[in-house]
Amino acid sequence: MQPTKWTRRAVVAAAVAGMAAGGVPAPAGAQDFPTKPITIVVPFGPGTANDIIARQLAQDMTVTLGQSVIVENRAGATGNIATEYVAKSRPDGYTLVIASMSNILNQVTGNTSTDLTKDFAPVAFSGKTPYSMLVPNELPAKNVAELVELARQQPGKLNYAGFVGGVPQFLGEMLDRSAKIKTVMVPYKSTTDALVDLLANRIQIWFTPVASGIPVQNARQARMLAVTGEARAPVLPEIPTFKEAGYPDLTVDVAYFLLAAKGTPQPIVDKLSGAIGKALGNPKVKEVLLAQGIEEKRGTPAEVGAYLAGELRRWGEIVKLSATPGLGK
Repeated sequence: MQPTKWTRRAVVAAAVAGMAAGGVPAPAGAQDFPTKPITIVVPFGPGTANDIIARQLAQDMTVTLGQSVIVENRAGATGNIATEYVAKSRPDGYTLVIASMSNILNQVTGNTSTDLTKDFAPVAFSGKTPYSMLVPNELPAKNVAELVELARQQPGKLNYAGFVGGVPQFLGEMLDRSAKIKTVMVPYKSTTDALVDLLANRIQIWFTPVASGIPVQNARQARMLAVTGEARAPVLPEIPTFKEAGYPDLTVDVAYFLLAAKGTPQPIVDKLSGAIGKALGNPKVKEVLLAQGIEEKRGTPAEVGAYLAGELRRWGEIVKLSATPGLGK
């Protein structure tokens, strides 16, 4: 039998036939992932809770995965710049976004072009933090009950800092409804400006993540009256919850979670989720995060997906009750 002589044309034809028959070698799977650096995109600037968590995760994940994990801040548009960037990235697991409540509110208020449940693959939780409520030292209110009584005596006279479509706006409105009081939101573009006016008693109520409230409380610059968690914050055991004060509607824990672009292979998602979970179990990482008021919260990709669906429903209903016209429309 004569050996077959392969012409260039025959070789190409055979290769094409092989591809048609499914003979293309499978792309590298999770066992080979990652083969290049991974980027965690942060929707806000340096020093924010999202940023703090991302940098702690990056250090540990770099060791676990054997590739550099880079943190990139893409702030702006209340977090939309970062989420839109990741939604449009290649679905290969190399670009993640660390999202939070702001991104949920963007969606339920109609302030984003992306959909958290349709445009992303959930990867893992990365922590949670309650909000805190602080008042100026000179305000004659030592607890939530006294603040509510003061507001009832002076309807429309107490101001709180917020921005349209943000968590502080809705916390203020929820307190008004629950306590049957009338306070006024003063819009602020930055937390720094709001804090300056709180210390000067130009605003009387400041809702801010515990991470931002801790240094103010510890320095006795203002008085923290309550936190929004289901339980007291471990780093602030002396501060009661709104639930303890008689206002369970103001139970809000802000979760942080990582997302990849929709279509990222599940084995890669699972590998990333495992590396994140390992990082969150590192005692050094736990210590750094807890000092910032960021509590441990872990979960599988499926649990993150269920959380997102539930929170989008919950906050969609809250937004419908808002005093601000047009939100969620």
